[in-house]
Amino acid sequence: MSLQTPRVLPAHLHAFHPSSSGPRSAHTVRLLGTVTALRGDTATITCGNNGDVTLILKPDSHLQMGKLVEVIGKVTDLENGQGVGLRLLGSTDWGNPADCDYKIYENLVNVTHRFKTIFYDSNE
Repeated sequence: MSLQTPRVLPAHLHAFHPSSSGPRSAHTVRLLGTVTALRGDTATITCGNNGDVTLILKPDSHLQMGKLVEVIGKVTDLENGQGVGLRLLGSTDWGNPADCDYKIYENLVNVTHRFKTIFYDSNE
């Protein structure tokens, strides 16, 4: 079986946190957003009108300010009790955010969560 990486919005991150008591065994997710801050080993992406998510970067991460990116990462606690973020595993540059209608992504996420059995294995 391949690793399943559900698409999420920032509000869904807590449901995929390792401490969540849900049936999910994998805590790796996909998220689409615009890079709005780069600070050392962290970055922030803004996910449309859904809020921001902090990423913990790998040494070989190549994110660029202002670019739309899809990131794959593991949900984790941030340092100093700053909430939940993603430990970056990989990313794909989707280019200019102006070329993307984020509402389409939001609708896709909502459909995949509403009809999980169509999109994900039954044991996830």
